[in-house]
Amino acid sequence: MELGLLPALGGGIRELQSSGQDSRLIDGYLSAYAAAFDRVWYFSYLSESLGDYTDDARLLSSVTLLAPRRSQPRLARALALPLAHRAALRRCGVVRVFQVTGVIPALVARALWGIPYVTTYGFWYARLSRPGPSRPAKRLLERVGLRLAAGVIVPTEALRAHVASLTSPARVYLIPNGVDTARFTPGEGRPGPARKILYVGRLEPEKNLPTLVMAAAKLAARFPLRLTLIGAGSLLPELRAQAEALGVVAEFPGVVDHRRLPERYREADAFVLPSFTEGHPKVLLEAMASGLPCVASDCAGNRALVRDGESGLLFDARSPDALAAALERVLGEVSFALALGRRAREAVAGEYDLGILVAREIQLLKQVAGAGRR
Repeated sequence: MELGLLPALGGGIRELQSSGQDSRLIDGYLSAYAAAFDRVWYFSYLSESLGDYTDDARLLSSVTLLAPRRSQPRLARALALPLAHRAALRRCGVVRVFQVTGVIPALVARALWGIPYVTTYGFWYARLSRPGPSRPAKRLLERVGLRLAAGVIVPTEALRAHVASLTSPARVYLIPNGVDTARFTPGEGRPGPARKILYVGRLEPEKNLPTLVMAAAKLAARFPLRLTLIGAGSLLPELRAQAEALGVVAEFPGVVDHRRLPERYREADAFVLPSFTEGHPKVLLEAMASGLPCVASDCAGNRALVRDGESGLLFDARSPDALAAALERVLGEVSFALALGRRAREAVAGEYDLGILVAREIQLLKQVAGAGRR
């Protein structure tokens, strides 16, 4: 049985590398797929090879990355991909689409050869896309992609309810995002002279990072603080200037490879995710698995993971004062912070272990492939 993998529209492993997530795909998913299937095919939009990212001989012998021969606009590549790689695609018993935005080649393969596909719906893609002439097309693609999928994987109950209104509820599967709980583990929990507040993610407007910097400034008189914002994005110059103007000691190390993140979490005293909206945030899972007291904005994706006052604290994303108050509590009440971190770790280890969740996904993929082509 052979498996095809489709990234998001225009995507590839190099795109994941730009955010430090390529090793998560390779270690957490490709290795498991390679062990479960006779052959794995990864259909990239980018000029790249698997050897650019790993020297694992087993993976290189069992996973084939197929890249375009020349650079193409992403929509042109999506439409041409099934015919350009038809020999490989026709060998696949099932195609795994990592985001519903990447479903176009799967729709073509289904129409031509009846190959079933399973897609993830991990976020309100069309609803939260930028306004513009392409939004109606995105909504149509989303609806068609979900309706014709043999299976749709969703990470939260809210997303399951939404997808079930667009396709058969029997084809919607709740498999949350996971974390490697053997790799992301608690540190010693000994605060240093400066309290370290950590954020991991994109430096973009929807992440609400100016609010985090303002909250840190409000606490600077009480605690010696160091704010670390890991990631890259368009707000970097603005955030640097804001931190300097407010007297906040801030570090911007850029993108950190996923394999190096566990030590960064273990060095921190608290983790903050102040986003206006989230789907089912992997970085919050990683912080919780690392036993950190987590302070997260009160949005749907964060509420799905954090029980306020038990496994973390939630705050109004619009209020720097609310964030400052929550941080003051976890930084000032050590026993409370340790209890939050301990319960967070217990919750994640019990429900979100990546190995168990990937095994469930593989079981679904084999079930779909075993049902045959339409």
